[in-house]
Amino acid sequence: MSLRVQKQKRKVQTDVLVVGGGTAGFVAAVAAARNGARVILVEKRDHLGGTHSGGMVMMIRSMRHMRAPKGPDDKKVMIAGYESSFDDQQVVFSIAQEYIDRMLEAGSAWGAKGQATARQLFDPEIAKWMIERMVLEAGVDVWMYSHSTDVLMAGHAVNGVVIESMLDRSEITAKVTIDTTGDGEVCAAAGARFEQGDPETGYGQPLTLYFVIGGVNLEKTLDYIRNNPAEFGPDYVAAVDRLRREGKPFTVLPFKARIKEALRKGDYPIPHGIEKVDPETLTYMARPMFRNGKFRYDLLSHNLDMAYNVDATDRKQLTEATMAMRDVAVRMAAFYRKYVPGYEDSYLVHTAQAVGVRDSRRIVGDYTLTREDVLAGRTFDDGIGRYGSVVDVHDKDGKQSLMLAEVGGAGWFHVPYRVLLPAGIKNLLVAGRCLSADYVAQGCTRSQAACMMTGQATGTAAALAIRAGVEPRAVNIEELQKTLIAQNQII
Repeated sequence: MSLRVQKQKRKVQTDVLVVGGGTAGFVAAVAAARNGARVILVEKRDHLGGTHSGGMVMMIRSMRHMRAPKGPDDKKVMIAGYESSFDDQQVVFSIAQEYIDRMLEAGSAWGAKGQATARQLFDPEIAKWMIERMVLEAGVDVWMYSHSTDVLMAGHAVNGVVIESMLDRSEITAKVTIDTTGDGEVCAAAGARFEQGDPETGYGQPLTLYFVIGGVNLEKTLDYIRNNPAEFGPDYVAAVDRLRREGKPFTVLPFKARIKEALRKGDYPIPHGIEKVDPETLTYMARPMFRNGKFRYDLLSHNLDMAYNVDATDRKQLTEATMAMRDVAVRMAAFYRKYVPGYEDSYLVHTAQAVGVRDSRRIVGDYTLTREDVLAGRTFDDGIGRYGSVVDVHDKDGKQSLMLAEVGGAGWFHVPYRVLLPAGIKNLLVAGRCLSADYVAQGCTRSQAACMMTGQATGTAAALAIRAGVEPRAVNIEELQKTLIAQNQII
């Protein structure tokens, strides 16, 4: 007698299918449902929010225009204070702002209701729960632990996806499918064209695995910073000192003198994929975490570039990089204990559930947002939202510093609807970091606020397309824009 379980097969129908429950996906699902569509949200992990929550990227950058630093010292000061800055124009509102306001009410975000800081801090653990509340309240049917293995096609039109587990195989057919996987998995499987990585090398930006260190005596750490203005810069020291006294968030930058000493003694971990690090251009930030209504100055989230020259769509490469990054996290915690004042009795609390992949596939859409569009602050007739982040392209070889170029024009550019339409494919929309943009422009559009804004646009467009009985490419742009404006989005 065979004990083998027979895989169940079933067919499910919906109006809108959102594949990927990350930062863009949960907002797309909420927007589509609120605009009258039946929605299924498919997520392969055990939580929604992706890197926003499980990836511990505990900040939403840039719901408002971000000015570029004028020099190295100004750069340090601005980075230190972005989390508490309400300066410059806010351009992203709507569901993103609603989410922040709800987190504020729950004591799980820092700031002021109705507006966002340049880097809006929140508690990534409570974010999982809050995102679930918003999605369920909207009436979305959530499928976690669900891996899409194939795309249902009719010619060049996407009719849904196949979801499989060891127990069942489900064909989910949908009038409109939205790819918010981050890696453009549905688009690629459907035959959409895509680009990947730097045009010169083919590799994307470095990967990160956020980690948290507890048991920190941050006051002792700050004393070290105050007593070493030559190492950190006097303006940065003054800024951090003021922010701490005011009880506001701030960013702790690398301890370059300590790193140089550790490198000489072989105690500093080298990231995966490179042979050495340059302490002068090292990209590294640490921030006190916000929990239950206040900052925990003994609990710091750490973010540094950990893996280089990795194709994040390649399972083997990503597995190797993930294990290497976790090793780096453990050894970084040891470096801090040994070399950085205030960390003597610290310990590694945990590493993130989700790896921080900055870029992989970039789907080729009906239009590709370019570096020139961003830097000139261009507007488009089919704009579905404004964005004003600095261009954030991390170095790829461990030698060059960040590119932090400011958006030109009025300080923001339009994200055109056409970048959300995969070229040559029907009934399919794309949102989040894999939308249609070149390598430099994607350095803007990959960030959290842009993912939320484009997610809302695709969810709304999908619902409007179904209501009108048309393919998403034929959606009335003026109606889409008016609907988004009525939902408190600025066009």
